[in-house]
This record gives sequence, C-alpha cells and structure tokens, in this order.
Amino acid sequence: MEAIIQVMESTIAARDPYTVDHQQRATHIAIAIAQRMGLSEERIEELQVAGSLHDLGKIAVPTEILSKPGTLTELEFAIIKTHPQVAFNILKPLEIPGQITQIIMQHHERMNGSGYPYGLDGQEILLEAKILGVADVIEAMCSHRPYRPALGIEKALEEISKKKGVLYDPEVVESCLTLYQEMPTALMGEVYQVRRKPADPLDTLPEKPAQPVPAPLIEEKVQRWNWQRLMANRPRFFVHVIAALVIGGCIIYVSRHL
Repeated sequence: MEAIIQVMESTIAARDPYTVDHQQRATHIAIAIAQRMGLSEERIEELQVAGSLHDLGKIAVPTEILSKPGTLTELEFAIIKTHPQVAFNILKPLEIPGQITQIIMQHHERMNGSGYPYGLDGQEILLEAKILGVADVIEAMCSHRPYRPALGIEKALEEISKKKGVLYDPEVVESCLTLYQEMPTALMGEVYQVRRKPADPLDTLPEKPAQPVPAPLIEEKVQRWNWQRLMANRPRFFVHVIAALVIGGCIIYVSRHL
C-alpha cells in the first residue's frame, strides 16, 4: 500500500504539487479528529490512506481549471465534481481492501444531500468520509488558492460551526472544535507525512577499487544486476507497473469521455 501511495503521489505532484501538499495536510487534520473521536486503529489507517489519495482524480481535471484565478463556469465546476468518481475508477482495479475507495468517493457528500457525486444524505455517508470532508474544508480555507488568499483557521471553524448538521456531521464538528481548544496545532500548519523506509546511507556500502573493464562486459553486468534487483523486489516492481498502467489508462479514458 505504501508503494501505491508513493506512485500516486509522484504522479499527482508531477502535474500539480499543491494537491499533494493539500492531501497531506488534510490527512493530518482528519487523523487528529478521528483519534479525538476514538476511532479504532484499523479505521484510522484506512482514513490515512484515503486522505493521502482523496484528490487523485484531479489528474483528469485540466490544469487551466485547477489554477483558474476567477470564478469557475458551470461546466468547469461540473468537471471538478468528477474527481471523486475518477479516483474511485483509478483505484478500483487494485482491489484495495476495506472502505478506502468509498471514503474517497464520499468525501464531498454532505449531510443534507447537496454534495457530490451521488447526493448521499447523512445516514448514507461513512463516518470516515464525514471526517475527511470536514478536514478537507478546514485545510482548503486555511490555504492560499488561485482565486483567493488564505482565510485562516478562525474563518474555517466559523464555517463548519454555522453549517453543522446541514453540511457537516455535528459530532465531527464538535470533536474538531474541542480538538482546536485542546491542541490548536492539530489544525494549524502541521503536515502528516506517510512513513517511508529511509534509504541506506552511502557510507554503509562496501568500497571496491576501480578496475578497467571492457565495455561489453560492463553492459552485461549492468543488465544482470538490474534483472536481479527486479526479481528481488518483484512485489514492489509489479505494484509500480500496475499502478502506472491503471493511471495511464484512466487518464486516456477520462480525456476521451469528458
């Protein structure tokens, strides 16, 4: 799963670095709220993965729309609203266990049924999606956007308070407000980073004296070494290949049908 997240984040960052930063900050906030609400470790782990990929579908949205400084047209907003479904379609062939893909699909649904993509009401929305939805709003309002400057944490908390029970789950909002009173840094500026295994330092590698080697022999050794590396890391290698193929296929599909 970690390898999948890395591949997806790298793909998004190559096109829109802001989205990756936003996903990480929103995930940090969502996990803090979930812990305050007492969710199990398993549910929090699924929320972490969903948060890290919740805007994956924006790779199918034209950059001109994502970075547009003015108001979006009705058509442009309709394209934006496809991103949860696009992310679901990209991840579905990977058969990710648990509720991860559904959390991603539902994070823009709202309590009164006014959300997207399916207009679900409060009873139909997963709790993790409700948490991620609130975290998403808070992070977005606290960050600079092409069409407006950052509004700040006070405005963000005012927004979710005013629309508690209408757009946002009351329990999630209350937990968020309490969390801010207890630990303001949980909602301000800290970034949740997915843990990754650090690379081995160069000074731990064995040193060998350089010896002149004929060019054909060098090519043969490089090819053999590469193949051995690939075979030793088959699971990670095939995950990267499958993820790249899925993302590429979905981008082509979306570009032809939007």
